[in-house]
Amino acid sequence: MVVAIDNILALLNKMLDNPVTLYHNNYMCYKSTELNMPDFVMTEDVEEFKPNIITGYQYYRQKRENVELIHKIDLNGKMELFFVITERNRELTGLDFICLEGAIKFIQFVLMRILVKEELDETHRKELKYRLLNGSLTREEEDEVANILDLNEMDTLRVIDFRILPKHKKGKFTNEQIQETEVIERELLCRLPRKYITSNINQIIYIDKIDEKESELQCRLKIEKLQKSIQINLDKRNTEIELIVSIGKTIKGYHSLSQSFYDSKMAIEHIDLIRKIMGDEKKSVIECSMLGFFRVFANIKDKDELLSYIPESLHKLYEYDKQKNGDLINTLECYLNNKQSVKQTSKQIFVHYRTVVYRLQKIADVSGMDYDNATEMLTVRNGLIIYRLIEEMQNHVV
Repeated sequence: MVVAIDNILALLNKMLDNPVTLYHNNYMCYKSTELNMPDFVMTEDVEEFKPNIITGYQYYRQKRENVELIHKIDLNGKMELFFVITERNRELTGLDFICLEGAIKFIQFVLMRILVKEELDETHRKELKYRLLNGSLTREEEDEVANILDLNEMDTLRVIDFRILPKHKKGKFTNEQIQETEVIERELLCRLPRKYITSNINQIIYIDKIDEKESELQCRLKIEKLQKSIQINLDKRNTEIELIVSIGKTIKGYHSLSQSFYDSKMAIEHIDLIRKIMGDEKKSVIECSMLGFFRVFANIKDKDELLSYIPESLHKLYEYDKQKNGDLINTLECYLNNKQSVKQTSKQIFVHYRTVVYRLQKIADVSGMDYDNATEMLTVRNGLIIYRLIEEMQNHVV
């Protein structure tokens, strides 16, 4: 089909005795009858041009080094190209424009077929990449896909999951999410190698071939910078979207990519818990390793088993809060997250210093906790995080 485009342009070049070129909408040359054609530019004095025939096409005319006659080809909003004839050797006549009527229609037909084929190929490649990531291919099939992607068994790799989520947890798959996923994917395609990117509803997945000279910290800082720049653009568009980036564990060889992918998905699943552990409610670039030893508890799906790891003092406090509709648990959690600073706690929960002191005394009276016992406080803090895990589990069931 590409040959057909070359042939029709060559035929037009012979008939019109002038160079004929197709340019992308970014003005870069796509196909031309001339070698080393300069990049295309729409000048300020470009004007509509009506040939001396009845035509179904809109033409424009401008003068650069030579007069250029331009027609914009729109392939159903999926691709735009500029069809340009440069009057280098002679001026076009009415008969020339009659010939162009059929030629442009044929070019549109061929370009649409090329576009459809590329979309089908891309859909097929996306499916193969996703199956490589989720581990549903045989080992031999993984070898074939890896060969397409130029991956080898000695590569150091990790999966980076860009997840597009609604702020305030309003809806799971909103129209805005799906639309913004397409926008963000286009932005990432400009910054990262295309062949290592795939997408699925509200996530964009990137297979990162690690540069051995780059440290873990440098990688995280680079991803944080990328996330921040995209989030700024989202906010400028007044979206209700939050971009979360999860970095999977580093693995050796493409056969283990599913492990890194699982790791990145697990981090997204426990984003709220990771934020609690890290003491940063707005953390947007995360790793499953941030769960620390709580990853063991994250794999437990039985509520009663999880409850058995929570100290009795915390059980008592939860029951008291439940009966009184109180804020003692939240106060305690904030107090421990702020290194047992009453002043910082009062600032963070927007209550008076004395109110925090009163609540802490009430917590001690109800639960029997000893704030000076470091071991007990560690157990309580761990218990609070396990309670968050249980809350996550119940929310997923709902």
